[in-house]
Amino acid sequence: MYRIELIEATESLDNNPGQSWFRYVISNKLNTITGYRRGSKTDIHRFANNCVAGLNRKYPPIKMSRKLNAVRVNVNYISLITHGMHRG
Repeated sequence: MYRIELIEATESLDNNPGQSWFRYVISNKLNTITGYRRGSKTDIHRFANNCVAGLNRKYPPIKMSRKLNAVRVNVNYISLITHGMHRG
């Protein structure tokens, strides 16, 4: 499941000293996304929350036990087929 790891102020990326920039980090157990955005900390937090919600909808967490069971069934099926092929 994705979540916001960090939101912190950073230097201006467009050399415009009058605007606030923030770095945000979103991650799950496998991936880390780092982005930079101009605006208030509230705006950046709202943006990052929307990103997290979208990522979690698009890539829901996989339960490992289900995934392992599915692989085990497929391997057994393939073993049965290949065993029958070698008989005849």
